[in-house]
Amino acid sequence: MSLTAQRRDDVMPVSQAAKMLGVKPATVYAYISRGLLSSTRLPEDRRSWISRAEVEAFARRPGARPVALSGTDGDPVPLETTAAPGRVASSEVGGIVGHRLLYRGRDATDLLKSGSYGAVAELLWTGRPGTSQLRLPEQPTRDLLAKLQDTMPTASLPLDRLKAAAVLLGASDPFRYDLSRSAVISIARTLAPAFVESLPARAPTREAQLEGDSLATRLWSKLSDTEPSPAQLSLLSGALILLAEHGLGPSTRAAREAAGSEADPYSVVLAGTSVASGLLLGGGSSLAVQAWLEEIDSVTEVPQVLADRLVRGDRVSGFGQPRYPGPDPRAAAMMTLLADSGGDQDRQHIVREVVDLVHSRRDLAPNAEFALGAMCFVHRMPRGAGEAVFVIARSAGWIAHAIEEYETAPGTTPLFIRG
Repeated sequence: MSLTAQRRDDVMPVSQAAKMLGVKPATVYAYISRGLLSSTRLPEDRRSWISRAEVEAFARRPGARPVALSGTDGDPVPLETTAAPGRVASSEVGGIVGHRLLYRGRDATDLLKSGSYGAVAELLWTGRPGTSQLRLPEQPTRDLLAKLQDTMPTASLPLDRLKAAAVLLGASDPFRYDLSRSAVISIARTLAPAFVESLPARAPTREAQLEGDSLATRLWSKLSDTEPSPAQLSLLSGALILLAEHGLGPSTRAAREAAGSEADPYSVVLAGTSVASGLLLGGGSSLAVQAWLEEIDSVTEVPQVLADRLVRGDRVSGFGQPRYPGPDPRAAAMMTLLADSGGDQDRQHIVREVVDLVHSRRDLAPNAEFALGAMCFVHRMPRGAGEAVFVIARSAGWIAHAIEEYETAPGTTPLFIRG
């Protein structure tokens, strides 16, 4: 065997290393640039190669993503982990196991039948099922939010308003560095309602206690100028529940990293929000999906609009979710709720035609970002409304992961003893 052949047995290309580590090739290049892995070149080969032994050792480091195991049906079972060495290697908050998304060991789609978003948030924060304890912030805080939003440019996206609200909420809370479990949960119970309050109203808002699905009712009035039907509230409430947690994805890893340095809960949510706003996250943001769906005026235009996008080199985002071995279960549930929710029927037909066409040509199912963008499209919500729904929903999961980090990460003693 030649020296080159022997060396090829000892090394692997970046693409193979990425599969072994459970990350994208771009992440492997980032590891190389940070000195965590080293690369080499083979004679007459311009590609980067990595030592097989080095990759295997890197895969066994503390906090690494384990190699996927095989489920009972033969499909790979993704094992959720954090990436940062020294942090916990898995989370009890939630994660993806095969085709299912679990919240504290419970199937997220099953929670649609039995609870509201507030009740699901309590499950994520405390590990115990319970009733919703969401509450509106105190009136002075609500007044500050109103003043802040009045200063925002009229063209501000909903996500811009939520980021600004997170900064203001943190700045106005003198006890934000109390990282005890009870204090953080107290903050969390006002966070989603405060985010909803920070959005400009498009319809009259009911002054009601935040019980049952009333958070969805209040949020609908910020996203639509129509009176919601029960089916429409079920759609929005279902979206909030299904998007409240998604294991250790990119935005949650960012939130955990912030919590690991003992950033306050508002900053943790802001960190997660910043990553979640990326247009490439999860196969395409709901903002991008909503934008390209609105290029389509009728069912007959669907093939041509999709073809034109491909010719321009644009992405048909919103399909496929690499963290599942099959279709995204969140999207399947949300698309069923969307189909039953009424709205613009012509746009409902467009959405169905898009889903059918992409499935027939590329064998891809819609993901949660497509479902969110389609909801905004069908119900004529303002541009970027889906991103706001996502962040309001996911704030519950980010806080749950932050609590887990606060209680495991070494650091300075907080203002009060942790309970």
